[in-house]
Amino acid sequence: MTEPQGQDPTPWELLRAMQQMRDDLRSDFAALGARLAEMVTKIQYEADRRTDELRIKAVEDDVAAIQRERDEERQEARSVRRLALTALVAPVVVGVIVAIVIGKLGL
Repeated sequence: MTEPQGQDPTPWELLRAMQQMRDDLRSDFAALGARLAEMVTKIQYEADRRTDELRIKAVEDDVAAIQRERDEERQEARSVRRLALTALVAPVVVGVIVAIVIGKLGL
């Protein structure tokens, strides 16, 4: 039996199909190259991580320093309140003691 005419591609159709495949591959490789150009190397990634860790450590140190300062300010405020209370209560206590002593002595 003979095969129907037109089922086998002509050499020009094969050439055109191969050129289309080549053009597709070129565009795919160009896209892949563009994606790879956006990627960073492991060395760059590690350097960025170390930089981020240093920044985080600096922020943590700042937060710890602020907390220490806040605790010191609280302690100082507590001391000031005690001194203020003592400054207010001491004269009253001394006055009461003097009044009692004067009352017992009869002056």
